[in-house]
Amino acid sequence: MKILEKYILSEFSKLLAIAALSFIVLFIMVDLFESMDNLIKFHVPLLSGLAFFSYKLPFIITQVAPVAVLVAVLLSLGILAKHGEITAMKAGGVRLLRTVAPLLFSGLVISIAVILLNEYVTPGAMKKVDTFRKQWFGVQGGSFGKEGVWVRTGNGIFNIRQVDLNRNVLRGVTLYVIEKPFKIKSRVYARQAVWKDERWFAPTATVWAFDGGGEAESREAEGITLEGLVEPADLASVENLQKNMSFNELKNYIKGLEADGYDPSRYRIDLYGKISFPLVNFIMVLVGIPFALKTGRHSGIAAGVGLSVVIAFSYWVVYALTRSLGQSAILPPFVAAVFPDILFLAIGALMFGYVRQ
Repeated sequence: MKILEKYILSEFSKLLAIAALSFIVLFIMVDLFESMDNLIKFHVPLLSGLAFFSYKLPFIITQVAPVAVLVAVLLSLGILAKHGEITAMKAGGVRLLRTVAPLLFSGLVISIAVILLNEYVTPGAMKKVDTFRKQWFGVQGGSFGKEGVWVRTGNGIFNIRQVDLNRNVLRGVTLYVIEKPFKIKSRVYARQAVWKDERWFAPTATVWAFDGGGEAESREAEGITLEGLVEPADLASVENLQKNMSFNELKNYIKGLEADGYDPSRYRIDLYGKISFPLVNFIMVLVGIPFALKTGRHSGIAAGVGLSVVIAFSYWVVYALTRSLGQSAILPPFVAAVFPDILFLAIGALMFGYVRQ
């Protein structure tokens, strides 16, 4: 690597570290204020509290990375342009592409690093966060795995293959009625259950009753009320735990849904998003370069940060819109997941083409 590339990369790296650290601290401070009441109420020890927030670090890093990258690009190139260093490079015969190549490469490396972090570190760390909430805050809920949602109630254990909170419908519901000491008394399976009159109601179900000798009797039943199962609002927080699954875990869950005859389209958006969203780090570099070079001489740090917020917010608006359209089956899952990246990639490439070389 030549001196010029090292210089640009070092300036970018310094600002990236400062921006990332600032956003991480801000994120933790907001989370700390939100959790402070519970930390005090349940007398959480200092070391346990620190561990709680440390478990969140991988997730926080993946969330703030795109904005931190964008801020670092805008400020590093903006400062170079403001001091006339970009002009000096051009006068020395250095092409613009060579100048920004280290930044593009860094954006790609960061995107790959975020993908790996989401696959191998973040899922395990967020499961520890969930365990901490249940242990210290007394949060009642369930878990999400490749078999779907698991919820423990006073009546037993519920397994739900698919949760559709847009229609308040559950699919593939199994209730294991348990008596002490952890002995299965009966099993109830309903292909579908709906939220009706403040309760979960299964039009039809198959009921297995187990006697002490290991014999089982089954019968078909109609109009079964699933007593004890939490309301849709409470199920939402459990079902959202699928976002903390790794790519392979979510892929296996989708395969299981398909094998059982359920439609996994809404989960495919999250599956594709585990690749498309981290790539926004590279895209933010591409989008930020032309903005920085056009405004660098006439902007300061505040302007660079403000512009970063505007660009990042614009991406989030498009991301939320396409995701909503995908979950409503208006857009195919793949299109819903990758369209924001394609749109901003095209905008960045188009603007980059108009920058004077």
